[in-house]
Amino acid sequence: MKTLRIFSFMLVALFGVAAYAQQPNYDATIFEDWTYEKAAVKQRKVVPYPYLREADVSYQKRIWRIVDTRVKQNLVMNWPKSHFGRMIYNSVNDGILTPYRNDSLVSIYTPEEVSELGVIRENQQIINPENPDDPYDLIDTVITTDYDPEKIKKFFVMEDWIFDKKHSVFFARIIAIAPVFKPVAGGIELNEQALFWIYYPELRNVMINWEIFNRKNDASRISYDHWWEKRMFDSHIYKESNEFDYRLKDFPEYENDGLALLLKAEEIRNELFITEHDLWEF
Repeated sequence: MKTLRIFSFMLVALFGVAAYAQQPNYDATIFEDWTYEKAAVKQRKVVPYPYLREADVSYQKRIWRIVDTRVKQNLVMNWPKSHFGRMIYNSVNDGILTPYRNDSLVSIYTPEEVSELGVIRENQQIINPENPDDPYDLIDTVITTDYDPEKIKKFFVMEDWIFDKKHSVFFARIIAIAPVFKPVAGGIELNEQALFWIYYPELRNVMINWEIFNRKNDASRISYDHWWEKRMFDSHIYKESNEFDYRLKDFPEYENDGLALLLKAEEIRNELFITEHDLWEF
């Protein structure tokens, strides 16, 4: 009987240790809104591009696109928990990403200039706080409004289309991405322009751990790097390489003709398809 009691005690103790060992190791300082720890995207590393020799490139075409986050296919970029525009803007302000002035990727914004990007300053008249009872006693003041990165609805994408004759593949390689904004002067919105340009290979190292929303399955979310590399976005062409460095709408024949502009963009896209098709023998 004594032996049975000892055996029962050891059995209970053994199961108690096993049950304790199976408890999840929670960090009290980190709140996870899931029933399990999601680490798939957080732990991913960038897959480097294969080496490409200049001698193996028999064709190259540089294209500029516009990605509009209001298009249904791109709506996932506006997910509040991982808003693509906000993530890029904050990474630039935190010094994680390097902001370039233009798509030449040569001149860089200084930290002081970065803090001013998108900021709106307007001269307005307000009631003199020292004489609030007189509505006619006004003083001039400058109203400063910080830029809201969630207002970013478009992105410029610069990419190269390349044919590698060694491996017989025709592929696109993104070079840089720029959030688009409309500067405000005198209370009037001006034309769209790039807020700054980000070198895409540098951006990949950061957005590889940014999770993007999956409409089909919350357990199978991917990273922004995967999303861009698999070209899961919708876009349209607004510029191709040319001797004037013009955008399509800067040419006189398309300046005031939106339909002709769209047809030209479609023509460029079709030319890329035909170029790839002509590289093969059937």
